[in-house]
Amino acid sequence: MLVCAGPADALALQQRLVEVFEQNKDAVVRVKAAYRGPDEGGKAQVMLRVGTGFFISNEGHVLVSASRAAGASRVWVEHQGKSYATEAIGHDRVTNVSVLRVLELPEEFAIITLDTNAAQPRLGAIAIAITCPLDFEPSPSMGLVTGMDKKLGNKVFPTEYIRTSISVDAGQGGCPILDVNGRFIGMSVASIAELDASYCLPVTALARVRDDLLFSGHIIHSWMGFEVAEELGSDATNAVYLSAVIDGAPAHQAGLLQGDHLVSIAGQTIDKVSDVPGAVFFTRANQFTTIEVLRGEELMEFSVKTLPRPEASPVIQHASASTTEQSIESTVERLSAVAP
Repeated sequence: MLVCAGPADALALQQRLVEVFEQNKDAVVRVKAAYRGPDEGGKAQVMLRVGTGFFISNEGHVLVSASRAAGASRVWVEHQGKSYATEAIGHDRVTNVSVLRVLELPEEFAIITLDTNAAQPRLGAIAIAITCPLDFEPSPSMGLVTGMDKKLGNKVFPTEYIRTSISVDAGQGGCPILDVNGRFIGMSVASIAELDASYCLPVTALARVRDDLLFSGHIIHSWMGFEVAEELGSDATNAVYLSAVIDGAPAHQAGLLQGDHLVSIAGQTIDKVSDVPGAVFFTRANQFTTIEVLRGEELMEFSVKTLPRPEASPVIQHASASTTEQSIESTVERLSAVAP
């Protein structure tokens, strides 16, 4: 039976959207970052990048795009028409997230809480962005949740991203995305120009990045020291196996072998190569992580003590019969051009 919404339903939805905006608009700030450009005629040039950010603590911590803050000579935010100086707490270019702290707090401001227990939004759910487009005050935009993606083409993401139909160009990158109930879904981290859409980093992943940035100023990616690939199994499904295990690495010391078929990492089932980065993303360096593999017909469980990822190593590498190995970081570099 087809059920049609009446005028009362439309008015109720409209009222709910207005309420979500009113309850959260005072947490949103415009971000401005000054970068030194190439010298011209012996004079240093200054480039200005503009984005959106939002308060996440009563102490004045603000989340913004790393593409707007990392490497800048000066970053400030504008809130209700006033400018406030900030200091950088930490940046993560891989996920395109920075944490700043406002040095002198506004008299009144709101915060957006990162609730990691909130249910993941369903496809087709309404998504509401609060952004600072161009030079305007915080403004609402509405769209839909259109996908939960772990890769784009043959580019594998560091964790699962939420795709929405909301555009985040013209100073809107870094904005908060909420659902129709006002629950925080995630932060916009990448524009998909071809679709006039965007990706946002889900709240669970964002909280993991926030915690590391607040604690150490950078995200501490864990490292196990293996590479993975896919092969077509006898039942016509893909199987993920260890294509290489680095000598002396945590995976090698734990007893994992090249050719082992991955079943799960830290309780997360591995069905595709694109499942691996997300599972590794939520593991912690210097802690033990459970990995299940099939070796022949035997299901085996290993406890791997991860290490901080070496600077020169990608999170993981993947290979298949038709593609060359590519590091995860290249994906975010390609997508991180939010708000030109």
